[in-house]
Amino acid sequence: MKISIYILLFALFATSDIFAKSTRNHYNQLLLGGGSSIKGFGETDQEVRTLDVLWRHARVFKEKEEGWLRGNREFWIEAPVSIILSDSDNMDSNDFGMVGLNFLFAWIFPETPVGNPYFLIGGGPQYILADIEGVGSDLCGNYQMGCGLRFNVAEQHPVNLEIRYHHISNLGMADPNVPLNSVKVFVGATLPF
Repeated sequence: MKISIYILLFALFATSDIFAKSTRNHYNQLLLGGGSSIKGFGETDQEVRTLDVLWRHARVFKEKEEGWLRGNREFWIEAPVSIILSDSDNMDSNDFGMVGLNFLFAWIFPETPVGNPYFLIGGGPQYILADIEGVGSDLCGNYQMGCGLRFNVAEQHPVNLEIRYHHISNLGMADPNVPLNSVKVFVGATLPF
């Protein structure tokens, strides 16, 4: 049942216009990065390190040119895949990682001499394929917040550098419910489609 939800969501993405050529109102990005949960941060008692690949589709839904609120407000849909590099207490050969679907809101500030700073916040469902002690359920949720900098190194193809706080838990749907509180760093680029 849980996998069928992800297949349905993927089908909805594949049949929409998200693969259309990038324009001023929407664009696609590919980001690579990684992170680690931090033992003792909140109730986190596992150190889980991941290598992450995520695809992002962004929609600009509000542009403001004047005043102190100027900049773009964007809605991002992300499809992350996380490969577990280590789980300090119970790594086994069947542990692969996690997949998810994130819905994020971003505020992109006007360009500075260095680039465009931005903030992001959001969350979504997370399916954990690995057996991580304490998580208690395969189907979890996540929320995250972070900041980044978009470098305009080439017209229509900026490069992003961002850092995020990332929280995963099973939303109290099962016991135990030990969260994974992580810090993740990503670098990525806007794709030509």
